[in-house]
Amino acid sequence: MAGLEADNCFYFQQKEALVRGRFDLDLQSDPPPNLALEIDVKSKSLNRFSIYSRLAVPEIWCYDFGELKIYLLQNEEYVESEKSLVFPSLEIRYLPKLIEQNRLNGRRAIRKAVREWVRNEK
Repeated sequence: MAGLEADNCFYFQQKEALVRGRFDLDLQSDPPPNLALEIDVKSKSLNRFSIYSRLAVPEIWCYDFGELKIYLLQNEEYVESEKSLVFPSLEIRYLPKLIEQNRLNGRRAIRKAVREWVRNEK
């Protein structure tokens, strides 16, 4: 058995309703998150991909000093992609610039800026 703790992970659409408000998630019986986010400041997350694959997390975003890479699970391996499965219509490559512009204002400002950006992109 393998385990890890992502910097953030997210459930969307039908999966979110299955795990909402729960503190007892068990990935052997509950669905994996739709998206895991790794922030590679101190160490690279590439060596953790095999664990994510065993957990069947379909998408990983790795953010490293202003660069965001998207990896999609295909045939039990992660392949870099220009498009997100979760947000296929968004131009994700613009997200790092938005994060960097708001970094000094804190996480709340980053979240607000991202929400506004997503609303405007739809």
